[in-house]
Parts: sequence; structure tokens; C-alpha cells
Amino acid sequence: MTSQITAAELYQHYSDRLDLRWVTGKSQASRRRISAINFKVRPSLVGFLNLIHPNRIQVIGEEELEWLDGLEAKTRWETIARIVDLQPAAIIVAGDLEIDDDLEQWARESGTPLMTSPRPGWELVSFLEYQVSRRLARRTTLHGVFMEIFTLGVLITGESGTGKSELALELLSRSHRLIADDAPEFTQLTPDIIEGACPPVLRDCLEVRGLGILNVRRMFGDAAVKATKFLRLIIHLHAPDDEPPGGDRLRGNTGKREVLDLEIPQINLPVMAGRNLAVMAEAAVRDFMLRMKGFDAAAEFAERHGRLMSE
Repeated sequence: MTSQITAAELYQHYSDRLDLRWVTGKSQASRRRISAINFKVRPSLVGFLNLIHPNRIQVIGEEELEWLDGLEAKTRWETIARIVDLQPAAIIVAGDLEIDDDLEQWARESGTPLMTSPRPGWELVSFLEYQVSRRLARRTTLHGVFMEIFTLGVLITGESGTGKSELALELLSRSHRLIADDAPEFTQLTPDIIEGACPPVLRDCLEVRGLGILNVRRMFGDAAVKATKFLRLIIHLHAPDDEPPGGDRLRGNTGKREVLDLEIPQINLPVMAGRNLAVMAEAAVRDFMLRMKGFDAAAEFAERHGRLMSE
């Protein structure tokens, strides 16, 4: 289903934050949409008045009104007609500026949502561009448990029965935090940032075989739950007989997994009797954080070994 936002939803969600007020077009606001298709064609969906590459939300500030006032009567009339003919999702006049009668008339006759706000134009553009882009960003749902381990967003994956929820429960008892169990939702905010969150129906819940549904917030307190986190690492649990290719005694079994358009580092941990998976997961995250800072234990060991051999 294509993500979209209408002018009516825009007003409903952000009118208090931006002090938006209707001038005309409220009855047609639910029909004026910004969709993910628009986002792919032209990422900049919100901006100051632009007739060459029209934004879906046209913001008119003091400079834009001065430019319109400087046009000859016929040219001004044709320009305003062109603005509404482009069928923007909404037109917002910033800074509580006075709206000329011809602009209001054209908006009313065409059913174009026209709003006003006392906020400066740059604030409207900055805030709405972020919110609309976030709303229309690409999303996906992955199977696993998404947690914050040592301040890092870590997705724990694996086939059914490998112990993902049991590992999450053990990590919770070690003061780490749960974001989402079973079906975390991931959104690509920027080309290099993916944010994970929990669907409302699953919030605060963790399913553990033999125990059923547990309410993590009630059991461990508010500090044991976090709303969102950037995805930085995947820990994949697998049976010993199902060893993924690429194992290395020095560097471990690592790889990458593509999530949306971003490759996320993945560490593969075999599930075997007698292993403390919580300690293994913590060690994997600590080692990953060291590598992010530029320290590679395997490289240091190889260098030390080579130096001793040469001596």
C-alpha cells in the first residue's frame, strides 16, 4: 500500500505545532495528497513558491508576496492561475502576511487548500520537509527482536526455536532495553540511517515460549523499554549444522545483510548447549563498537604474530 499524507492530515497533525489556520479549501483537503510516488520523483516536496519544479506544498513568504506584487496585473493573474492549476496539496502563507483577494479567490474556486501561519517561512519549510519525508520514507518489517545493547541498536534474528526471545529476556535482566519483539518496523530516514520502532499493538510485549506474553515495562520498569533506535548491527542465531559460509577463526563469522537500501553488518552466532548467548551477544557488540572506533583485535593479533615470527 502506497504511503501518503493528505492536506487534512497535515493540518490535523501539525496545526498546533505550526499555528496553522484555514483560509479556504478545507472541504477539499482530504483529496489533496502527497504520496510516496511524488517522493521518488521529486524528493523535495515542501519548499518556497516554485513554478519551474513545483513543490507539493508551496510556502509563500514575504519575498514571494513581494515578487507577486511586482508583477503586472495580467502577468500576476496568469501566475496565480498557474500556481493553482498545478494542484498543490496545500499553499501556506507564512508570517501572518495579508493574503491578497485574487490568491484567495483562485484558491476558493479551484478547491486548493490555503492556510496561513504566524511562523516564518524557513521554519515551515524545515519542519514540514522533515515530517513529510519521514512519513513517506520506505519501510519494511523484519522478523526478530530489536534491542538496545550498550547504546547500540541490535536486531536479533534466527529461525523459529533458536532462542531469540530467551536471549532478549536474559539481556533485559542485564539492564539492556527492548524496542520491539517479533515484528519491528524499520524506516529509512536518510541514505545511511535506518530507524527501528515497535508497532503499537506489540508495544512493551515480549513472547517467550513456555511463559507466553510478558509485559516488559511492568516487569522491569520504564527504563527497560525504548521507543526507537537506529539499526547498526544484526546478530543472527543459527543451529551448528547450519553454519553460514565465511567463518574465520580469527575474525569470527561475519557478513552483511541488506535492509532497504543499506547494508547492515551481521554477526552469526551458533546456538550450542552450554554457551551463554547473552555473554556472547554482549561480547559481539563490544567488539563491533571497538571496530567502529578503529581497533581490530584480529589485525592486532596477526601483526603481533608476524612480528614474533620475523624475530
